[in-house]
Amino acid sequence: MPSEKVKILQLPFPKYPGYRPDVVRLINVRSFDACASNAMRCRILGLIAQGVNSAADIAKQLNMGRTAVYRHLNALEKHGWIVHTNNKFFIAAKLFLAFDMVLDPEGKIVIQVMPDRGAFVDETVGLILVKGPQCHCEVCVLFQRCLRAVKELARKLDVKIRSETPLAAFKEIVETLVKRDVATLVKKGYLVVKSGD
Repeated sequence: MPSEKVKILQLPFPKYPGYRPDVVRLINVRSFDACASNAMRCRILGLIAQGVNSAADIAKQLNMGRTAVYRHLNALEKHGWIVHTNNKFFIAAKLFLAFDMVLDPEGKIVIQVMPDRGAFVDETVGLILVKGPQCHCEVCVLFQRCLRAVKELARKLDVKIRSETPLAAFKEIVETLVKRDVATLVKKGYLVVKSGD
């Protein structure tokens, strides 16, 4: 698999001793939306992406009890966002995409990747979470920061975008990645399905 064709493999990611993230994780759209709509879980993911990776440090940063933090961490781990190893929590993948599954008329499973939802680690911002219908780019105070991060992601992945809003630009990136990179990875790799229950 030539790395120049699969640009997604070249996404930067913080160096964690003893941990290597997945390249792409597909998260069920219902689990994705449940996390994206929970402000505390989004904050925890942001802290972990910035290198705050112990429950005690997360609790201190958020000024909340460790029991409550563990409840959120367990839910994030159960749904595939983070991994827990050596008493530390890490972002599980370089890129997250939301999917849904349907059966076609012939009874075949069809995996549909949602182009308006996803997440990726940005070196300056932390975790960029594109929340789909929950995104209100036109009134968001982080509009410029998010747009810069999405444009930088497009540059790193060699994806040409025309849109000038983060959500629309991310959709363009996802559509290109699914056709160009994810399809190649799936054809040459394998899928692991884990239950969030």
